[in-house]
Amino acid sequence: MAGTNSGRIARLSLVIVLLALLAVCDGTITDGGGFGSNRNWAGDYLRIHLVPEQHPLLGEYSSRNAGIIQTHVSWAQEAEIDFFAIAWRGLGSWGHETLADYVLEEPKFDEMEWCILYETPTILAGSPDAASFSFTAATRDTFLNHLLTFHDEFFSRSNYLHVDGKPVVFLRQSRKITGDARLVLNAIRIAYADSTGGESVYLVGDEIVWGGTGAAPDRSRISAMDAITGIDLALMGAHDGYPAVTGFLEDISFLWQEYAMVIVDLPETIPLITMVWPGYNDRARSGIIHPVIPRELTSGIQSTGGTYDQMWLVASAQAGDPAIILLNSFNDWQRDTQIEVLADNGDVNGTFLPSTVTAGLRYFSYTGQYIESTALNKGEVLLGAIYEVWYDNQPPDDLEF
Repeated sequence: MAGTNSGRIARLSLVIVLLALLAVCDGTITDGGGFGSNRNWAGDYLRIHLVPEQHPLLGEYSSRNAGIIQTHVSWAQEAEIDFFAIAWRGLGSWGHETLADYVLEEPKFDEMEWCILYETPTILAGSPDAASFSFTAATRDTFLNHLLTFHDEFFSRSNYLHVDGKPVVFLRQSRKITGDARLVLNAIRIAYADSTGGESVYLVGDEIVWGGTGAAPDRSRISAMDAITGIDLALMGAHDGYPAVTGFLEDISFLWQEYAMVIVDLPETIPLITMVWPGYNDRARSGIIHPVIPRELTSGIQSTGGTYDQMWLVASAQAGDPAIILLNSFNDWQRDTQIEVLADNGDVNGTFLPSTVTAGLRYFSYTGQYIESTALNKGEVLLGAIYEVWYDNQPPDDLEF
């Protein structure tokens, strides 16, 4: 990690203090693990399976710990991240309670803008793996009630993200909504305005998919959004291996261009929010065989993070107006898309082992290089990062699901 020695020492001192705080971390509860609910470490993330192991610098933390929240905001500020898009999976969930009662109550978090990343299929279809779903009267009311809850609890906060004067909500996997989504979403907007004295909300649809996946751009649904993006493109493609070989970067550039042309043809042009990933690998989860995109462009002997830097070039070139880029992610360890700091395990050569999770690709102990790289790459854009809430592996005896 580049930087001054004084900067390194300051960060190290902060980490030492916060690691001490972990010893007094509050007990936590959960409503389940995995992609479909809130994040339990549970050994199902890549880095813990590598030989030698690689660990988060802050350990397998709880997102309810004040020291963790403070450190994450400090690292985000160092990376020049402007806002967090916080994954949200329902009222009464562990994640909702963590956000409302811990994250937002931490004074340091007031320094960070944020918005909701609404886990649409998890909430409205009951599973993140739902292939498709349509609005019913019940799910329409559920979504409206959630927006009204956000209005009452979150939108008026001084650090909630607004674009064009409207509070922002990202709709993950909105591309899976079938039927006349435009009609339903517009009806929800009208009902929301009626209930809030004419207010509106800025909906960002997760609409972009690879050609050949059986899903063409749905111009009608897209036209119901205020902006569109493509959050999970890394796992949906067929780019398995080093990007310099698979053509991932070239293909995703063409994809952004394709959707830029789609939105230009809409009755009202909307912004395209491009994405940046450092890599992708979720094979530590049982039964998962998604493409693996390593953080290196080629099988080199040094850690360069070349995939990340090249993704920045592509995303910056295709960013819309206003220029917004979303980083996937700050701390999604299960998909290995995190830029959060990794502990130095002393292995400078990287590892290919075990091949069951690495797919025979090299993984380095990258320490803090992505924090500084993010700041160097950012430029004049509004930069967000997907943020997950995690709980540690010691829930209390009165655990309720």
